[in-house]
Amino acid sequence: MKITICSSAFFIKEVEKVKQKLEEKGYQVFIFPQKVELEGEILEVTQFYKMRKEDYFNEAYWKLKNRLMEEHIRKIERSDAILVLNHDKDGIPGYIGGNTFLEMGLAYYLNKKIFLWKKPSENLPFFEEIMALKPIIIDENLEKIR
Repeated sequence: MKITICSSAFFIKEVEKVKQKLEEKGYQVFIFPQKVELEGEILEVTQFYKMRKEDYFNEAYWKLKNRLMEEHIRKIERSDAILVLNHDKDGIPGYIGGNTFLEMGLAYYLNKKIFLWKKPSENLPFFEEIMALKPIIIDENLEKIR
């Protein structure tokens, strides 16, 4: 089975650990890049995404953001399923951000299985829409992925 891991870029360490565990079980796993190049500078992916919080809204930033989104969409298209790692973030349990929600919608449209690491927060503004996508909540147990 081919699986694309979707999550906030701030969970990159967790993504790498889960990717390794899934590969040990025989899955082919796609993730977002750990490093990106912006205007000749190599950045950790978390550094890149922090830039938007610093009002870094130049054309190069948005061009790279668009390219990263398109590349991840192609990974989802090639996959049988997605695994959403929705760890707690900023005091929100089971955090799912806008980009991950968009990827879940795409996976649903493409008839891919959607696995959630854990139940998302009911306080998310799109909680009902997330649950309407019929995700399989695995309760942090990779054995439930089938």
